[in-house]
Amino acid sequence: MIGDRDRDTICAVSTPPGVGGISVIRLSGPKALSLIRQAAPFLPSHLESHRVYYGIFQQPRTQKSIDEVLVTWFERGRSFTGEETAEISCHGNPLICRDILETLVELGARPADRGEFTYRAFMNQRIDLVQAESVLALIESRSSAASRLALRQLQGELSRRLSEIESDITWALAHIEASIDFSTEGLEVVETQVLDARLEKVETSLQSLVASFQRGRVMKDGLRIALSGRPNVGKSSLLNNFLEEDRAIVTEIAGTTRDVVEGETEIDGIRLVFLDTAGLRDADDRVERLGIEKSRKAQAEADLVFFVFDATEGWQAADEALASELDPKRTVLLANKSDLLSAETKRRLEERLASSVFFTSIPGKAIEKVFFVSALDKTTRYQVLHDLAGRFQAEQAETSATLSSARHYERLLKALGNVRLSREQVKAGLGSEFIAVDLKESLLAVQETLGKRFDDQIMDRVFQEFCIGK
Repeated sequence: MIGDRDRDTICAVSTPPGVGGISVIRLSGPKALSLIRQAAPFLPSHLESHRVYYGIFQQPRTQKSIDEVLVTWFERGRSFTGEETAEISCHGNPLICRDILETLVELGARPADRGEFTYRAFMNQRIDLVQAESVLALIESRSSAASRLALRQLQGELSRRLSEIESDITWALAHIEASIDFSTEGLEVVETQVLDARLEKVETSLQSLVASFQRGRVMKDGLRIALSGRPNVGKSSLLNNFLEEDRAIVTEIAGTTRDVVEGETEIDGIRLVFLDTAGLRDADDRVERLGIEKSRKAQAEADLVFFVFDATEGWQAADEALASELDPKRTVLLANKSDLLSAETKRRLEERLASSVFFTSIPGKAIEKVFFVSALDKTTRYQVLHDLAGRFQAEQAETSATLSSARHYERLLKALGNVRLSREQVKAGLGSEFIAVDLKESLLAVQETLGKRFDDQIMDRVFQEFCIGK
């Protein structure tokens, strides 16, 4: 995508492959107008941008009619790529698309590379690199929460926040470098307190963004939840309840689940990925032991663990021992088969749980981390998952701009570290030359995030994940 190739006129099918109602072929570049006129002679002498024209698409050399099409014209500076662009809507037959593409290539266009239309939009400053990445995120989003986050980033929410940070760092650097220039004259260009206050603002903004990455990752990729507990406590039945399908085999035989069974659902716009794991116990069977090893690995890698126990048996010492291996901050207890409990038995179980060693490290009321459920009750899904989604959305409401990309997280974590070093140097009264070095590194990291500074590796990392035609 570098050098003379940037001046080529490119074409590709932008809709998914296969048979459908329509397909859209995109043509973009400096020769787009002359090429489309040869294949679409029905176009008037003066084309209006953002207007659709109907006619027959032809092969100019043979005068063969290929299809009835709609051609939408976008003039330079008003298209997605920033170049002259034509979008050809034809009938959704792969053979028709092939004939149209072959015609355009014969006339002088070349097939587009992966993500090349979005790359050109970036190079022509129609969008920055954060927005370019959000295009792919929007296309690949697997939940409504993920698509909303990607759309906000495409509309510039994160970019504006980063631009403000860049502006504050640039202001600080300008004053620091001015202090270096006038140091021989004994002049103080900016007071230390004023400079530290501006850097504190930058640090706070970067810290907020870095802290939002975990929430953003969950919005983008979904929340991974492992169902854990002793054998035969109803983990597989609860999985089927949550997924609203018979995903896992359920029997009364202990150790039925021997591998991690995965399934996903969506609740209130959030993608939830459930991992039903083998019951944890000392097993003699080699296959079951392998399943239990996978269970422990799934627990460690999950965002949240639903620890299931049999409410009719109470909170056993074995449950306590297994739960003690988990992080209480990301563990929720599900007291299954609670429909079989009397009110008095349930009250005593609540008291037992409240005094459990497992809850001693959890701030607040321990009982808030326990759900009394029944895998046979369809309202269990609503009870547990809506509460979970509500808590997540309440956390998400605390911030607007949110990170969801590992690349953004890496760059901004570096920027944050350098700003903190700069503040320490300001407070220690070190020379402006030392402060400027770390602050320049921070500025560079922010600019790399936005794409104001980039290299081939960054471009490859971003655009090679795109599909052809976008």
